[in-house]
Amino acid sequence: MHVAALAFLDAGRLLNSDGQLRLQDIRAHVERRTHQSRRLRQLLTRPRLGLGPPFWNEDPAFDIALHVNACPVPAPGDEASLLALCSELNQPALPRSRPLWQMWLLTGLTGNRVALLIRLHHAAADGLAAQSLLAALFDPDSQIPVPEAIPEEIQPRPSDWQLFTGNVHDHGRALTRVLTTLAHPGRLAAFIATGGQQMLSLARAGRAPAVSLNEPVGPRRRLILVRSDLASTKALAHQYGAKLTDLLLAAYAGGCRTLLATRGELTPQLELKVSVAASLRGPGETTSGNRVGVRIVPIPVGEPNPVRRLERIARATSAQRLQPPYQPGSRLLQRWMVRAMFHQRLVNLLLSNLPGPPTPLYFAGAKVLEMFQIGVVQGNIPLGISVLSYSGQLNIVIVADTQALPDLDAFSRGLSDTFKQLQTHTPEP
Repeated sequence: MHVAALAFLDAGRLLNSDGQLRLQDIRAHVERRTHQSRRLRQLLTRPRLGLGPPFWNEDPAFDIALHVNACPVPAPGDEASLLALCSELNQPALPRSRPLWQMWLLTGLTGNRVALLIRLHHAAADGLAAQSLLAALFDPDSQIPVPEAIPEEIQPRPSDWQLFTGNVHDHGRALTRVLTTLAHPGRLAAFIATGGQQMLSLARAGRAPAVSLNEPVGPRRRLILVRSDLASTKALAHQYGAKLTDLLLAAYAGGCRTLLATRGELTPQLELKVSVAASLRGPGETTSGNRVGVRIVPIPVGEPNPVRRLERIARATSAQRLQPPYQPGSRLLQRWMVRAMFHQRLVNLLLSNLPGPPTPLYFAGAKVLEMFQIGVVQGNIPLGISVLSYSGQLNIVIVADTQALPDLDAFSRGLSDTFKQLQTHTPEP
């Protein structure tokens, strides 16, 4: 469950006169900025039994050298070599003994570039919160300001008595909320109705079709980058009366159509189900922690016409926007979901579409040329698409388990072909 980002940087400001990476200077830059995002200096601490759930606590032995490192991209230094290296670096679990993030500077790329891979555990933040958390590491221009404030002191770890009293206080507040809800029949009815409606909606949606795509994921990943222009892609979606996410889902369906056709599994009525990440934050709510739900969108893979495919998806998502996204329930339900993930039948595919920085950013004085988000595949869902906009770009990452999808190129080809077909088709007035 690593939320990862891949950025391409202009190498000029990151290298010394000998062409070597200025790793110590970069580490110093990142360490200074972590004081502006305290979660980057905190580790997840598990108290003793009975003293409450895990909590975030300052790491008294924080060492930037354990978080920021460099690695050369294997020859010939092209994009395929880089993505293979990123897949390898992003796979190991982040050590729980220190803050749950890691940064790699990847040198040896063609085109006078350095790649930046940042890994952050989903426990620390969801996609939107991760952008807010990591924003302190970047600047809006190439001039790196010198910090004036002295970093605040590391806060001591709470004593067992503090944990106990704090836990009792938290449980007391939670009990008060429960009793208040029970004391007001209207609130209780609304609470039950919301959960009941979501369960009923899931039951009505039915099970996801059984296709060969849904196999338990293994340890190896493959990444493919797809680049597009944000403004023109949005305009293309609007030509058909659709949203950007609708267009992405239509391309998703086109990719799956090509892939399943090569596997002999394509049928005229086939509809796959995509779990689409949706923010639960209200207007003005802070972007921290995890506040993400999902919408389950059917995509008509069996529909041969890409325009009708897009129109059907747009109608489905338009109706769904009238209802709140599905959201995680109790901790017990979440644990059940984790255990059931490897044989679930709710969804076939994953999609995350995030708005990124609208203007260029700089890292340690180096311009960020491109930026991508790298999502997760998990359980028995070995294929996902992660989309991030950045400075007028629309950047897509296809993430797949290599064992379940050795024919990923067929999917990528179908996805790209769908974009082309929609661009050349003239929508009816």
